[in-house]
Amino acid sequence: MSNQVPDKMDESEEPYCIWHPDLATEDTYRALALKFPSMRYQVGRACAAAGYYTLFKELELFPEVSIAEEARESQTEGGKLIYDEIMAHKSRYAIMNDCKRSVEEEEEDYECPAYLNGDTENLLPCIEEDMHLDIEKQDLDEEHGTLSNQEAKLLWQPLPQDLPTVKKTLLLQMAAYDGNIERYVRLAGGGRTLSELDMECVQRGILHHSMFARWWADQIKEDTVYAKAVPYVTWIQESIVARRIMVNDYAEFEKGWPPGVPKPYIIWWPLRPDAEFLYFLLERCPEMKMEIAAAAIVCDYEHIYAAVNPGPSWDLLEVADFSTNPFYREDQEKRVKENNVAWDPLEPMDRYADLMKTKEYTVLDPYEGRIRDTVGEYELPKFYQKIFNTGDVQLKVWEGVGRVSSVN
Repeated sequence: MSNQVPDKMDESEEPYCIWHPDLATEDTYRALALKFPSMRYQVGRACAAAGYYTLFKELELFPEVSIAEEARESQTEGGKLIYDEIMAHKSRYAIMNDCKRSVEEEEEDYECPAYLNGDTENLLPCIEEDMHLDIEKQDLDEEHGTLSNQEAKLLWQPLPQDLPTVKKTLLLQMAAYDGNIERYVRLAGGGRTLSELDMECVQRGILHHSMFARWWADQIKEDTVYAKAVPYVTWIQESIVARRIMVNDYAEFEKGWPPGVPKPYIIWWPLRPDAEFLYFLLERCPEMKMEIAAAAIVCDYEHIYAAVNPGPSWDLLEVADFSTNPFYREDQEKRVKENNVAWDPLEPMDRYADLMKTKEYTVLDPYEGRIRDTVGEYELPKFYQKIFNTGDVQLKVWEGVGRVSSVN
C-alpha cells in the first residue's frame, strides 16, 4: 500500500489484505503480481477495490465472488467493469475467505459453483490479523449499524441466490432464533466467531426446534466450521440435551447421564416433559434431581416433586413463581423454617437470566421505526443482567402491511 514491493517474501509472510486502508498504484500491484504469482488473487481484489480494470484483465483469474463483491462496492467505473465481467460467467468461484484470511487455489479446496453471499468484508474495515477478536468492540456508525428497508425485507423474504452486500448480523441471529437451518448455513458460511447474542439466538433455536438441535449435534461431533465458530460449546451441548429431555428421549439416558455432557439448568421450556419420563430420569440420573424438581414445579407434577423431596433452595423458590400452584412456594418456605437455614444463592448467577428468557419478552421499549443490525437487550431488575429480545424486529416485519385480506 506504500507502493514498495519487497525483494523477497515467503508465502507464509504474504499479507492477505493489500487494499485497506490505502490503495497502491496500478503499477505497484502489477509488479507485485509478477514477482509473487501466489498473490494474484489479492492483487485482483485490490484491482476491484481501486477500479484497475486493465490489470485485472491481465491477471486472468477465475471469476471469484469476493472480487465481484469488492468491485460492486468500489463505486468506480473500473470496478463496475470487473463486476459485470465476473457476473457474466455461468459459474463462479469462492477462492478468497476474509474470515480465514486464506486463498484456496487448489480444486479440492475452493468452492464452485459459488454465489455472492455478502461474506466479503468491504463495508466495514475488519479484515484484521487477530481473527476478529475486537469485532464486538467496534463502534458502528448509523449507516453501518441500522438496516435499510431493503435489508430488513430479507428477514421475511427468501434469500436471493446472489446475496447483495447487506448487513448480516441480524439476519443470522433471526435465522438461529427461528431454527432455520438453510438460512443459518447460508448466512454463517464465513466462519466468523459467534458473539454471545448470536449464541443466545442459537440456543433459543435449538430449544424450540428438534431439527435444528439435531443439525447442531452433527456439527459438534464432526467439529465443522460452524462448530469452530462457537466460543462456548457447552452452551450448545446444554441446549441439545435439554431439547432431548423435553421430547422424552428415553434412549439417551438409559445408561445414565451421557459422559462429558454438561447438565442443562432448564428442562421444562418451551416443551414440558412427561411426568413418567421425569421419574425415569430421576432413577437413571439422580444428579439431575434439582433440575427435575424445578420441572415438576412448573409442570405441576406434585408426585414427582415428592419423589425428589428437595431441600430448601433459592432456585426452586424462584421457579415456584412460574407455577400457578401455590403449594410449591409454600413448601419451600416451610422447609426453610424447619431446617433453620438461609436460602442458597443461585449458582452461577447467570441462571437467573436463563429463567427470565422463558418469559420471552418481545415489545419492551417504544418502537422508533428503525432496527439495528442486532437483536436488542433488556436489562433485568435483578443482578444487573441483560437478556436478548426481538421486540423491534417483531414490529418491523409488520410495518406498512395494513389489513391482511384477499384481493378477491
